[in-house]
Amino acid sequence: FVSCLLFYRFFGYHVLGQGSLGAYMRRITAFVGMLALLLAVVPGNGLVVQAQTSVNTAKIGVLAYRGTSSANSRWRPLVTYLNSAVSGWEFEIVPVTQGSVAGQIENRKLDFIVTNPGHYVALQKLYGLSALATRERLSGQSLPGRMKFGSVIFTRSDSAVLSFGELRGKTLAAVSPDAFGGFQIVWRELKQQGVDPFKDLKAVRFMGFPQDAIIAAVRSGKVEAGVVRSGLLELLASEGRFGLDEFRVLNASNQQKYIHLLSSKLYPEWPFAALPSTGKVLREKVLVALMATQDAGVVKTFGLSDIWSAPLSYDDVRELVTSYGDYAAGNPVGSQPLFAGRGWNVLAVFLSLLALVVLVYVLATRRKSANPGAERNGGARMPPEMLARFDDLTKREREVLCLICQGFSSKVVADKLGISTKTVEFHRANLLQKTQAGTTPRLVQLATRAGLDKVRKLAAG
Repeated sequence: FVSCLLFYRFFGYHVLGQGSLGAYMRRITAFVGMLALLLAVVPGNGLVVQAQTSVNTAKIGVLAYRGTSSANSRWRPLVTYLNSAVSGWEFEIVPVTQGSVAGQIENRKLDFIVTNPGHYVALQKLYGLSALATRERLSGQSLPGRMKFGSVIFTRSDSAVLSFGELRGKTLAAVSPDAFGGFQIVWRELKQQGVDPFKDLKAVRFMGFPQDAIIAAVRSGKVEAGVVRSGLLELLASEGRFGLDEFRVLNASNQQKYIHLLSSKLYPEWPFAALPSTGKVLREKVLVALMATQDAGVVKTFGLSDIWSAPLSYDDVRELVTSYGDYAAGNPVGSQPLFAGRGWNVLAVFLSLLALVVLVYVLATRRKSANPGAERNGGARMPPEMLARFDDLTKREREVLCLICQGFSSKVVADKLGISTKTVEFHRANLLQKTQAGTTPRLVQLATRAGLDKVRKLAAG
């Protein structure tokens, strides 16, 4: 368009000259130029030619502990606020699970992560995340908020179970072995009172997200007790899902100024964390915006249910996660306790037999038996519900599983797949969670029972 104007302007001066026709053409081009300028600045016109401002997209991964729909709804006000407060950027919520987030980080699909503190500590160790702020949960829109949370162990109000000790021989529902508020906090509380959930209980049923399903299982009588993060019972009751009087909280704790039902000590709330790959300017802009949520006017304008404060120390969280990891390394952690009430002699015998099975399997694999399906056909078959745990593995997790079952170390697996050792360890952790194996020997045992040819199929994707 501009080129045409310049052409006719040149044509009016140099071809038609200074005569009346040339002057007429120059007046026409001047008029058209002014009209184009007006169109460019008038909003809402279909012919507008406006200067485009470059807008980048930043993605915030959020742990969807109540499901994707709930996560999108829960965090939408924060995204709306950040879009307004951080110029040049648009923010997008990406609901994640503990199993899916590794791939999204490795593929650079996330810039920030908001997750529970236990998950954050694990990701920080593997990927070098940095906490920009700690969540401060509001009661209505009153300030200040609550910067700590815990877990609740609860039964039906008509249950005969009145204490932690009376959970022995009962079934407990939780999220997963790696869930911080959905299991690990309560694991410590039980252990401190002399109850090992994997040895003293009849079973621990890991039900995954959303945590609402755990409450439903207790309410319907499918399990005797359940574990959820503090505040969830009250939230669902406020939504009219049930009455709080339908449940009894075990080991009820009255923490000063903490308004929710509680069975444990308190830990720092969720952090808002940045990935190392996130640019310095963007990190600082987001940090400033998060700190500005302390303004009551911002809270009211954007309808925020959370504000953000300077990050708390996560050392207590790190210590608990490490302690649980040490326990899990020496004890199979799955949905059914293997040695409840059977004594250490049985445990020692089983581990010895398991080690022998793994050794035989590794040797057979390395010799590339001509009949890899024989072990499956002649050995014990895995129950369908146990086999189904392998269905949700990603292609990369299947590749890692195959190599682990062949006896390779994390370093060798990393070299073979062209990834880092810490990435292998993260995939190993996801495999342990998804299969509910708890330890690598148990993982190998489950994969072996699925059949050698099945493992190769997994590796092939």
